[in-house]
Amino acid sequence: MVANEGSFNRAAEKLARTQPAITLAVKQLEGFIGLKLLQRTTRNVSTTAEGENFLPIAERLVRDFDSAIYDLRATSERRSGHVSMAVVPSVATNLLPDIIKTFATEFPGINLHLDDDSSRGVQHRVESNEVDFGIGSMWNPNKVLEFTPLFADKLELICHRDHPLAQHSGGIEWQQLDQATFLDTGVTRDLRPRQEGGQSKFDFPNLTTLMAMLRSNLGVSVLPSLAIPKPAGELISRPLVPSESREIYIITRKDWILSPAAEAMMETIIRETPRQVAKYGLTLL
Repeated sequence: MVANEGSFNRAAEKLARTQPAITLAVKQLEGFIGLKLLQRTTRNVSTTAEGENFLPIAERLVRDFDSAIYDLRATSERRSGHVSMAVVPSVATNLLPDIIKTFATEFPGINLHLDDDSSRGVQHRVESNEVDFGIGSMWNPNKVLEFTPLFADKLELICHRDHPLAQHSGGIEWQQLDQATFLDTGVTRDLRPRQEGGQSKFDFPNLTTLMAMLRSNLGVSVLPSLAIPKPAGELISRPLVPSESREIYIITRKDWILSPAAEAMMETIIRETPRQVAKYGLTLL
């Protein structure tokens, strides 16, 4: 500023500092580097050869510093940033679209990356610090993670309308599934009743493949109500007796400080979830 203004007094006015303070700062810098950067006369101040060479570097450093401070303030004020999440597919495709739309409207400068995965995969991604937080069921409680309850949905039998179990108008008892061909996928393996049962004959990689196999009347499966496609076409669902539910949580690492962007996303999810729970007939936890 002194070099550009050619005067300590004018530089002090521009910087809202006193002239002695500006003079002292320049002297301290020159003393530290062992070179004169400014030459002074009774009328003006100009740069030395060394000062002329250093000036563009100093100006760039100041710009970079100002830019870094601006970015940090923008992040702290949630005007910019990045958040990454891992979410079970049924929540990602049903509840999250409206919630993310609200979030994007409120925080247009924040970027979002979302991965869908099974509850086991979601928990692993949070544990290994691959994402800021996750949404899924509690696969394996441990001391590293914290589980904040969101909602629960009922588990239902799903099968082809021509399957013998589809002919029952009421609830289906769990024991009745022992006589049927059970089809597994990542979603079903994460359910507590399946963890307690034996290994199934058929195991498919994802929900899309599972649905195709169910439509072929290969067997039956059990899914949370939120994961059952609507309309299901030739597939039907039946309640199970006794009733079992899948509980969904926000999963975070304990003693981990979330970024302002991740905090904003999580607060939006918690605030908007009751509306989505009512929309889909779920149970708020």
